[in-house]
Formats: sequence, structure tokens, C-alpha cells
Amino acid sequence: MLYLLRLEWKKIRKLTSFRLFSVCYLILLPAILLTGLRFDELPPPINSNEVFFMFPTVWQYLGYIGNWLCFFFFGFLSIVVVTTEHSYRTMRQNIITGLSRQQYFLSKFYLIVVVSLLAALYYALCGFTIGYLNTEAIYWHKVWQHADYIPRYFLMCFGYMSFGLFLGFMIRRTGIALFLYLAYIMFIELILRWGVHLQIVEHRSMHFYPMNAVEDLVALPFLEMADEFTSKYGFSIYLQPWEASITVLVYSALFLYLAYWRVTRSDL
Repeated sequence: MLYLLRLEWKKIRKLTSFRLFSVCYLILLPAILLTGLRFDELPPPINSNEVFFMFPTVWQYLGYIGNWLCFFFFGFLSIVVVTTEHSYRTMRQNIITGLSRQQYFLSKFYLIVVVSLLAALYYALCGFTIGYLNTEAIYWHKVWQHADYIPRYFLMCFGYMSFGLFLGFMIRRTGIALFLYLAYIMFIELILRWGVHLQIVEHRSMHFYPMNAVEDLVALPFLEMADEFTSKYGFSIYLQPWEASITVLVYSALFLYLAYWRVTRSDL
């Protein structure tokens, strides 16, 4: 495992996209949240900008910002690390020089696990720091009240990267894979859920699409906005955390299995 990770690190450390995405994530995660300091008056249901920075709600708002950043930066990264190797024939060279196809796939799998873990640890560090500096009275039960967001954040990032890895191995063309990644998450799945599924079957099964489950792991904090939806359709607009977690694990396993099949059964 460590050998494969070292090999991946040697390949991506000079990759411009890896450096750019990493720096942008490190800067933007706390920076976007801290822009809330500039807003003195906020619309309901937010009474004060203090909720952005104090325990326990800092976990929710910072996590939602991270949801967007992981979707964009790390989802893109998981595609780029695969498609660029295919474009430059690095994958073929790795196989020729001694790696098996299984090892090549595992190197990518280990990479997305480590990136997801580091992203979650940085989220935890930012959450603890911002919350500690902006909460007048520190009570540990408040600090840890929403600490379950940390493992959910890891799983959310892993879900985006698994989907990106799947598209990268299946399509192998950077531009097309990135376009489909964006199109599916931002348009296609929404059309399928709201424009097709809900019109045919008004059932909470509409929430169990892969990327919706990933998003629901660290969802929009304004739960009050779901009241009208719940009263109209009889079910919540979000999945429960345990439902979203299980759904993401199942879909991630499926995406990784299909990516593995592509690596081991197709031409280089």
C-alpha cells in the first residue's frame, strides 16, 4: 500500500491541476465561511451571522461549503489523475514496467481514500479553530454535538471521488469525463429526480440517487425550508444521515467495481 501511494505521489506532486485544486481547497474552505463576518443583517431563518462560526453550528455551515468544494476540486482531481495518465500512456508504461492491473487500480483507490481523509481532517481542524475562536463559552457537549459531520464529510468526499474515478476509467477523455461529471450532478440527476421520478412516483425513493445521497451527507443547514415540501408530499426533503451513508457506500462500491472491471478487462 505504501509503495503504491509513494508511486502515486511521485506522479501527482508536479501535476498543475493537483497543486491548483489543493491550494484552492485549503484557502477557500475557511475563507468562504469567514466572509460571513461582513454580513450584519441576514434574512430568516438566520438571525445572526454568529451561527456561522460558533459551536455547534459551525460544523454544519463549514461542511456545506466543503460539500461544494469537494464536489468541484476533488471530483475533478479524481478524473484528471486517470485521464491524463491514459492520454500520456503512463498507465501502459506502469503495466509494462511491473505493476499489475490490480495494483494500478489499487493505487488510484488508495489515493482517493487518502485525499478524502486529509480533506476531512482539514475540515475538522478548520471547524475546531473557527469554533473555538468565536464561541464565548466552550462546552464540550456543544463542541461535539455535530462532530458526526467529520466522518460524514470523509464519506461525502470519497463519494464524489469514487464517481469521478469511475467516469475517468470509463471514458478516458478528460474533457468529456469532466463535462459528464458536471452535467450529471448539476442537471441530469435533478431532471431524473424532480422531472421524471417525482412526477411518476411521489415517494421518498427519489432521494436515493447516488449524488443526492452524497450531498445529503452534509446538506444545506436550513432545515426549516423543508417544511412545505414535507407537508405536501409526506416525506422529508433529505435522507437521514444513516440512510445517506449506507447509500453512498453501496454506490461507491458499485462505481469502484465497474472502474476495476474496466481496468482489468479493457485494452490499455
